[in-house]
Amino acid sequence: MRTLLIKLLLLVIATVSELAAQVAIPNGDFNQFETIYSQDQEYEIPVGWREHPRNEEWRQSYGEVFAYKYELPDANKNALALHRGYLAQSNEILTSFLVPAHMEDLQLIGRYKFSGSDIDRAEDVLRIIVISSEKVIHMISDTHLEDANILNITTPKAQFNRFHLDIDKIQKNTYVTIVIQLISGSDDSFYWGQSNAVLDDLKFVFNHRITSIH
Repeated sequence: MRTLLIKLLLLVIATVSELAAQVAIPNGDFNQFETIYSQDQEYEIPVGWREHPRNEEWRQSYGEVFAYKYELPDANKNALALHRGYLAQSNEILTSFLVPAHMEDLQLIGRYKFSGSDIDRAEDVLRIIVISSEKVIHMISDTHLEDANILNITTPKAQFNRFHLDIDKIQKNTYVTIVIQLISGSDDSFYWGQSNAVLDDLKFVFNHRITSIH
């Protein structure tokens, strides 16, 4: 009986330790924003995250903004709001950071809301991408996507829903890049339509596993 209790205690400790362990994502809760200025307008973008360079021109020329602060009560403090306007077939924001330790069996988890396309029969995509690389990534290319972990969300959700993206492993001293995209499903090259999304509470956690003890 005593041996069984010890085994059960070790199992609980191992499971709790695994579930509690996380790889920190800088500003993954989107509670820190910085103000940027474009002509007579002000915008707030999340600290540590970078939009696609085209957005700077769109702000100045059209007042079109992709990423901004979401402050409604259903967020945990703040969240990240995204708006892809008709000017872009796709748009993106990303962060790149160094992971000092080797990690396996991870999941990227978080919460999201997604509007889908404003065009009938067009299926827009909220895409979440995780890329490992030896160097920091400033903009992604098709080459980066060859070995990337990708989650495509196409079903609109008016309320926050949870998502998870399985990650095989992250090598020691490797840069990890998280990319969030909104992609138009329109086949009309003159009007890409619009879509919106909100993301919150991004974090890496170990997969929920039960380890056998003999």
